[in-house]
Amino acid sequence: MLEIKPFCSHRHTVVEKTQNHYRISEISCESMREIINKSPIVQERLSKIGIGERLRVIGEIGKVWREKLNDGRLEELKKTISRTTGYGEKLIEMEFSLIPMVLSRENIFENLSCSPAKSILAFERFVEMKNGESFRIVPAGPVFIISSGNSLLPAIIPSTISLAAGNLTIVKPSLSNYLGVVEAYKALSEIASNSEEAEAMMDGLVISYFTHESDSLKYLLSGAKLGVVNFWGGEPARTSVARMVSENPHHPKMVINGPLTGCVLIDEKSADEKTAEGLARNIILYDQQLCSSPTSGAFIGSWTSALSFTRMVERFLNQIGLEFESDFNDASIFLTQSARRVFQLKGSHVISSKNPRNFWTLVVSKGESVLDEVVNSLPAFSIYARRRFLELVVVSSVEEALEHIRRIPLSPAFKDVDGVQTVGYSMNMDEKILEKLVSLGVYRVVPLSDMFMRSPIEPYDGVPMLSAFTKIVYRRDLELFKP
Repeated sequence: MLEIKPFCSHRHTVVEKTQNHYRISEISCESMREIINKSPIVQERLSKIGIGERLRVIGEIGKVWREKLNDGRLEELKKTISRTTGYGEKLIEMEFSLIPMVLSRENIFENLSCSPAKSILAFERFVEMKNGESFRIVPAGPVFIISSGNSLLPAIIPSTISLAAGNLTIVKPSLSNYLGVVEAYKALSEIASNSEEAEAMMDGLVISYFTHESDSLKYLLSGAKLGVVNFWGGEPARTSVARMVSENPHHPKMVINGPLTGCVLIDEKSADEKTAEGLARNIILYDQQLCSSPTSGAFIGSWTSALSFTRMVERFLNQIGLEFESDFNDASIFLTQSARRVFQLKGSHVISSKNPRNFWTLVVSKGESVLDEVVNSLPAFSIYARRRFLELVVVSSVEEALEHIRRIPLSPAFKDVDGVQTVGYSMNMDEKILEKLVSLGVYRVVPLSDMFMRSPIEPYDGVPMLSAFTKIVYRRDLELFKP
């Protein structure tokens, strides 16, 4: 049975619970009240640390993680996270390798620099924007982050940005990635023994799991004096959390990163091996459980060209899928095989794998999607059940491809997601197409080959991460009204 224990420097009592195969110690409601009551002191101390020093400490955390990764100290954790998430060890190893990038001083600096103040010095003092008008960035916290379980990074990135901004940051990871998040920040407690700045940042971080019926969770959401609640995930938890936050007399800001998905646009002129490899990689990675994962696609060109392209994709799905193996249970395999048969009956071309550790499916449909009809026949074949699966709809024009994207949020097959977050493209992306994608509500337009990667300066679902966790104090020295 896995032990789930809180990680923080504050004295606290715990409530012992069990859930599935976990023995959980969560911070008690009384201790949580004490932590919140001390938050003004914690945040004032954090704000007095120069922003350069805060970034240095974060960079040190990343270096410690890299050292542990390189000398094999994370091998057992890799096996555990693979078991709890269901992802193969190769994928967990890749994700572990990305954490030092996320926790690098340079990347966090770039993120913070893309604030409206355009200068990280605004974390320390008022910075003039124009003729006597200045901005000062201050923490909006305490911040409570409820993270999703599809990856370690959606827990680590907002937590780090919030902490760097000077907030008391309380993090509730998913059970599936909890141990990984805690391990990432263990370095902070190690550094704190020799650094006052790291010690102050350690005081500003609280990581604890809370069960659904937890009194501590109810207090944090509906009664604690929080500044921000950042929720990652979908229904029914999203509505439940939002309802409790709406009852909070302190009216914290609610920032929701809800369930979204990805779509690919490919034209036959760009349907080469590089595009095929990129598409296959993004289908395989995380079993399409990221908000950026391609779960639908449009191919602009002829049916013959589309089939030729899918044969290239098939080769890379076999190759990359064997590198990143994933277990598919009997129920999932049976459901997918049933869906394959329905697609074939509807006239779609189906290419597929029989390997239960790399059980991929590629469907090519002519003119319009058949997926809704399949899901109507097999309601269990939801977006979360469609792993390593993609329907590529062959269309004759860009306009038809854009219409395919427009229909996705309205589609019964995508009822559990809010819309299209990412469009991965392999085609000539001109200004007219970009403007149409903007009007369709898309948040990211990126090369197909690495849809899963994020730049340090990227907003999350249309909102810069920093703006979610800070406030800007405005100062003006000159009078505007001149009678």
